[in-house]
This record gives sequence, structure tokens and C-alpha cells, in this order.
Amino acid sequence: MKKILLIEDDAPLRWLLGKILKTRYDVTIINNGMEAWSWLSEKNIPDLIILDMNSPSMDGIEFLENIRENGLFNDIPVIMLSGVSDREQGEHCLELGAFSYIVKPFEPQSFLSEIQRGLLHKNEVVFID
Repeated sequence: MKKILLIEDDAPLRWLLGKILKTRYDVTIINNGMEAWSWLSEKNIPDLIILDMNSPSMDGIEFLENIRENGLFNDIPVIMLSGVSDREQGEHCLELGAFSYIVKPFEPQSFLSEIQRGLLHKNEVVFID
């Protein structure tokens, strides 16, 4: 079973995404970037990371930069979640190595398709608005 790390600070969304994902994947749910970084530092290696842009204690950009600078985590696909439809921010995330940038709210089926695509490691990047 593929392992997914979900980093999301919004409790209702965290609950909903966890409920959707746990039927298909082994999901670890963490509510902020510092806790997620600590979890990764304990030699936990997920197959994919879903990362909220506005994660407390370490925002999405900082977290993404840190994992891309670390050779151990560099190849893990990262799906960025944002409550703001900001093309420049999305493009910046993609330039930093995010796999895709998804704006909330989103269609669950599109979200699941992006996860599947990320797990297959296809090399194209997508901005979903």
C-alpha cells in the first residue's frame, strides 16, 4: 500500500481528506510543517506528500524548499494545496519542485486523479485552478 503524508492545519479538511485517502492508501496526517519535518527526520519516507501552503510553524514554501534541498526527500512528489488562486504562487511552487498545485475547494475526483498521477511519477507538472 502506498504511503501518503498529509500536512493540513484545517481540522475539518484534514478529517475529510483522511477519510477519503485512508480507504486507498496508508496515510499519516500531520497538522503543521515542523511536526512533518520531524516525522520525515525519523526516517519515514512517504511515496507522496500533500502539503498545505499555509501550514503553521513552517509554511508550504519553506517546507518544500527544505525537502528539495535534502537529497533523501528530493524525489518525493509533492502536491501543494492552497486556499488562494494565485498563478504566480503556483508557478513558484512548481519551479521549486512541487508536482502540482491545487486550489481549494477542489473536486475530490480531480484530487484523487492527481494523487494517482503523482504516485506514478509522471514528469509533467500541472496547475489546477
